Amino acid sequence: MSQNAQPSSSPLKNNYEKVILLVLLVLLIASCAFLSRLIIDQRGSNDNFVANTQLGGEAYALQDTLQFDTMLANARKTATKPLANPKRSFVSERRVACVKCGKPIPYEALKCPFCLQDQPEIINPDTIDTDQDGMPDKLELTLGLDPQNPADAYGDLDNDGFTNIEEYQAGTDLRDPASRPDPVVKLRVWATRPIPFYLRFVSVSELADKSLRFQLNMQSEKAPTLFVKLNDVTLGYKIAKFDPNGENGPTLTLIRVSDNRVVNLVQGHPVTENEIAILFVSLINRTKLPVKRKGDSFTLADNGKQYKVVDIKGQNVIIQDVETMKTINIPKITEAERSGDPAAAMPPPGTSMAAPARPAPAPTLSPFPPPPGAAPGDDIFGN
Repeated sequence: MSQNAQPSSSPLKNNYEKVILLVLLVLLIASCAFLSRLIIDQRGSNDNFVANTQLGGEAYALQDTLQFDTMLANARKTATKPLANPKRSFVSERRVACVKCGKPIPYEALKCPFCLQDQPEIINPDTIDTDQDGMPDKLELTLGLDPQNPADAYGDLDNDGFTNIEEYQAGTDLRDPASRPDPVVKLRVWATRPIPFYLRFVSVSELADKSLRFQLNMQSEKAPTLFVKLNDVTLGYKIAKFDPNGENGPTLTLIRVSDNRVVNLVQGHPVTENEIAILFVSLINRTKLPVKRKGDSFTLADNGKQYKVVDIKGQNVIIQDVETMKTINIPKITEAERSGDPAAAMPPPGTSMAAPARPAPAPTLSPFPPPPGAAPGDDIFGN
């Protein structure tokens, strides 16, 4: 016979959760009522305290603050600086595509930061010279010249005797006749000539008094033979030293009196090292300067400055301003400059102005060597 569980007969046991919730609800309502009563009593006591407090004095009257507000506004204006409102708050960086990978890179980049490929050289628009006359297009347009006509480089905007290209290279104002380059820019090399040394050391003789005599012959067969001793001066040279055991044989040392140039004569051997004589000409007054050699100094009459010949490079001569120590390249005179026609100096269309000009014909040489008593190089240009 089976046995089944019997339900509890007590209602409290069956509903004890509900009883607990009911008790909690009653306590919550009672707490709310108590708090409400406490708040009302507290408010009443505050009102009684304020009512029983005796405060002296009169009520504060409102004041007009317009004057103070005006002063404050003026002070703010003088103490602050309004910020400029730029038209564009953000400026994008100019970029170009890499020649290899095509990625955007800064315009000034010399190497791509992505693929490390070298980028083409950046062309400065301020240095573009379409006609290759030595003057930038930007400058020519500013001056009203034609950037496609190289002939205007040889014009003279201010009629001061200096061409436009000369003034541009010197940094002077092409439109102001009072702003002129240094006249040395008009100096040209008319011609250069080698000067063979005209003395040969033939023999040495010992006299009875143990003194030595040196026989010197000139290059010309018609010239007389010279017999000199130490410390003698002949034809501009001092007989300074004799070394019988020289490296290449008995050697006689001569020193030129004018500039202390040293010449070593080996017995029986001619001097093969030639000096270079230089003839300068000023295009301002078309006058030629006395013949100069490397190391010589001279004064340019057009500006009164002193210069020194320091080097010879091809057909050009390098001189130095003695005062400023600045070196200046003096070019060979062109056929156009020789004839006085600047228009003839223009190259054919499409030819760079930097191309070397056709060399001018050499002036006729005078008979050589010079007569006895003349210094080497005298009258070798014959003009």
